[in-house]
Amino acid sequence: MKKTVLLAAVSAVATLASQASATNSNIQCGQDYTVRAGDFLSGIAKRAYGQAGSYTLIYQANAEAIGPNPALINVGAKLFIPCENADLSASVADTSTVGRAETTAALPGPSSSRPIRVLTGTDWAPFTNEDQEQGGLLTEVANLALAQADGKPEYQIDFINDWGAHLSPLLTDHAYDFSIGWTQPNCDLIDQLNDDSKFRCNNFNWTDPLYQQVVAYYTKSDMADYGEHAQLSGQTICRPAGYSTAMLEEVGLAEPDITLARLADPEACLKAVVAGDVDVALVATDVAEGILETFEDPAVVKFHEPLSYMSSLRALISKTHPESEELVDTFNSGLTKIKDSGVWFDTVRRHLTEHRASQS
Repeated sequence: MKKTVLLAAVSAVATLASQASATNSNIQCGQDYTVRAGDFLSGIAKRAYGQAGSYTLIYQANAEAIGPNPALINVGAKLFIPCENADLSASVADTSTVGRAETTAALPGPSSSRPIRVLTGTDWAPFTNEDQEQGGLLTEVANLALAQADGKPEYQIDFINDWGAHLSPLLTDHAYDFSIGWTQPNCDLIDQLNDDSKFRCNNFNWTDPLYQQVVAYYTKSDMADYGEHAQLSGQTICRPAGYSTAMLEEVGLAEPDITLARLADPEACLKAVVAGDVDVALVATDVAEGILETFEDPAVVKFHEPLSYMSSLRALISKTHPESEELVDTFNSGLTKIKDSGVWFDTVRRHLTEHRASQS
């Protein structure tokens, strides 16, 4: 049986020598690192890159070895440490497939004579954003995957910046086939989910993950350390408006046990933590760390790594679409190819590195 270490509760019997070694020695990138007692992903990133926030990159490179919970790593596991500042490969995606649609008016339904139609939206850096190279990380991943998909289907990707119209009516009426960047709730816990999450469970099929996003709980640095979600009962938790709350519901954090604050974006939630207007911000680490670097004192905020949650961002398609299952298979075939070839990871690393640089 594997010896698993919960990052919130490092074994009390670990020797001082091994803890000092795990804490003080630097880690070389481009090599494997063997996990020791006392290791945190953030601590490994701090020793490898000089900044704890880059632990998302280590997770992306080792998601299969680490598993679905980034707050759990196994003593003795070998993790590949990618070089954050290695040469970034240029994109090979065809930008001519990405455009902008100006209307959400009803469009013709699906037919074999038209290309696969994919929806995305803007203002969600680094994932989907018209101002970014290739329209953002998720847009480029979808573009690359469909270009490599079995059968070489024709496709187009449109920015329609009314996110509220994506699922209904545009997907449910089959005007578009896929929308990208949605969190799949744990539908096995559907009775615990809110109506929005239940709607997604009941009405859509999902592709494999385009990207696995680590979401974490952030508080002021003088708050107590949290090792269990139940300790957040009674707190005011900020989740940006329009973002899924399924990860709260799945661990029993729902109103009235908590107060849910819905502010405009991750930056607003983190600023509300600093101001004392909310107790906790629940935001993605790869976004939060870039925002915190712009704060006068980033150390005023800390994240609680034991509560980290891996959120799979996927494309979804209406279950009533006449080719729903076939199109999911087609999309997944391309995702598998770009992941197996290394193109997927190169794309992820480039977007994360460039986004962090733009925030500094």
